[in-house]
Amino acid sequence: MSAAGAAAPRTVGETWSASQAAHADRVAIVAGATRHTYREAAARIDALAASLAARGGVRPGDVVALLAPNGAEFVIAYLGIVTAGAIVMPVDERLLAGEVGAMLRESGAVGLILAAPLATRVPLGRGGFPSLHWMLAIGGGVAGAERWDVWCAPEAPSEAAAGRPRVGDDDIAELMYTSGTAGESKPVLRSHRNVRAAVRNATVGFGYREGDVILIGMPLSHSSALNSQMLPILALGGTVVILERFTVRAALDTIRAEGVTCMRAVPSMIQALLASPEFGAAGLPSLRLIVNSSAAIDEAVFVALKRRFAAIEVMNSYGLTEASTCTALPDAEALARAASIGAAIPGVAMALRDAGGREVAPGDEGEIWVRGDHVFAAYRGRPGLRERVVIDGWLRTGDLAHVDADGYFYLHGREDDVIDCGGRKFAPPEVERVILELADVADAAVVGVPHRMLGHVAKAYIVPRAGAAIEPRAVIRHCQSRLASYKVPFAVEVIAALPRNSLGKLVRRRLQDARAEGDAA
Repeated sequence: MSAAGAAAPRTVGETWSASQAAHADRVAIVAGATRHTYREAAARIDALAASLAARGGVRPGDVVALLAPNGAEFVIAYLGIVTAGAIVMPVDERLLAGEVGAMLRESGAVGLILAAPLATRVPLGRGGFPSLHWMLAIGGGVAGAERWDVWCAPEAPSEAAAGRPRVGDDDIAELMYTSGTAGESKPVLRSHRNVRAAVRNATVGFGYREGDVILIGMPLSHSSALNSQMLPILALGGTVVILERFTVRAALDTIRAEGVTCMRAVPSMIQALLASPEFGAAGLPSLRLIVNSSAAIDEAVFVALKRRFAAIEVMNSYGLTEASTCTALPDAEALARAASIGAAIPGVAMALRDAGGREVAPGDEGEIWVRGDHVFAAYRGRPGLRERVVIDGWLRTGDLAHVDADGYFYLHGREDDVIDCGGRKFAPPEVERVILELADVADAAVVGVPHRMLGHVAKAYIVPRAGAAIEPRAVIRHCQSRLASYKVPFAVEVIAALPRNSLGKLVRRRLQDARAEGDAA
């Protein structure tokens, strides 16, 4: 990316600068009717970075929150913040005002770049933000924000930049909150070294190419869309095509119109696309790569995807906020090892260990530990927490799996979710897979509930397919025919939908928080 003889980029901002200089006239961003070449995007990014420094007083190490929907403005704001040397904190637009307020307080953000239509997501009329001094509004004014300095995003470089701020590999680039699927959401600090390593991992693992056109239908406020999709493609001089909201119709039309070559999607998106007869290789000839991302996919769904796209690359992957993408299942193994999350990407160290930190044998269950430059720098405001999960450079992920003799990993579930029934432990996904064998079941989740004698037992929450009726006793009988007795649910509850986050991940703790003490007593 950089000119011959030039120093290799050390930061996210330097990586962007090298790419936009090399690919100035290529299209960088497409979002609806908006199109920016690298040259046009760079002008707006530089203008924003200069404005943050001149008007907002932003300095290296300051946290700037970013609350905006998927679109060109999000990309420009993200790169403008890191170009200014600040720490970008993406905020999920689906969060409620109380949740956003807690993030602003805990992070110590000095400013907020806010899309005006999302102003209701910020508790503007409340105090308690001693560090927050300004807001930069996108797309209109923000009523009720009089207590802060508010100005609008510049369209062109009207303010002179005072030179690039001095930041390096180990300075912090991102503050990213975990999805909180298993417990409390945690504020993850990722250095420029961490982010660049994540970009490298995705590029190597998925084989991204110069000039690729990627469809991004996942939220840009999450690590997968940012670090494993947007940044790698921009680093290669490709085009990011962004959907503000994912729908099957929008995805299909956009793939055709923009000549999309690759896409990553969560399982719920893949299932929705597979329901359309238009989603196939014949009708989408530009596609060469599809990757399942961010959540475990049902083996049958993954097989159906590969069969629909037999002649292109179909891959699976695994990652987490603290370490981004770690594995890739190559297309050559898509049918033979459809249940696998893949093998460690070259440059990523992975191991399975028991509770004492000892490596387990192939085939045995253990916790996934990972090591490399992609492992996060710290948790903000949580002293001692990183030291509990990072041991001698190895990150304890909390995810349970086994590995086969060829180095391919198979995810079982989270250590936090394991149910201990009378001293016998098992992971909920094992039971969920059996329940999903039933034709009338659309979705299922299993959690542990208290039991007076056994400690905990399994309870199943089931979503029926449209028009189907679920008989709880029939579910239990099916499980009894396929599972050891201690794994069979003691209770089955039929519900309209399971709690999932914007990436499609099951938020199991919401089911656990809602359980009644007497459910299985």
